[in-house]
Amino acid sequence: MKKLLLLFVSVLLFLACNSSDDSSLNFNSDIRVNGVVFTPTNARVSNATANMPGEGAMAFSFTKGTSGSSGYEAVNFTINYPLTSSSAPNGVYEFGIGVIGEVLFAQGFYVKGSTAYDMAGYSVQVTALSNNEYRIDFQNIQAFNPLNSQVVIISGYYEGEIN
Repeated sequence: MKKLLLLFVSVLLFLACNSSDDSSLNFNSDIRVNGVVFTPTNARVSNATANMPGEGAMAFSFTKGTSGSSGYEAVNFTINYPLTSSSAPNGVYEFGIGVIGEVLFAQGFYVKGSTAYDMAGYSVQVTALSNNEYRIDFQNIQAFNPLNSQVVIISGYYEGEIN
């Protein structure tokens, strides 16, 4: 009986370990904020509400830690593109003011702990590799904190699975 119980517990532990491993992301990343590495533990993409008729939008989120904690870090941005674009979501998206319908543009924010920064300059390049795999290149994005005028630079890339 003890052997049967030991076998049962071993099988349960094996299955529990396998299911938690399946939820982990498979990716390569070199995202840096002011030169400091930020390795996300969660990456998500979803359809978003477009700013104007005739546009599509997607929201990307890269996070680490628990929201509201001092160790929390997040890079969140939404891209907007014309529905007539045959290559969307692939493209280089500019942060800042653009000509709607003519320029691919993005808006977003970076959060470290409880401090938020608005992404206000430069661009992000989005490349869809497959259904749930992307390459995101952060091209020296300037993120600005309006409360203390501090600016951080987000650079590097993320390539791999996004849930």
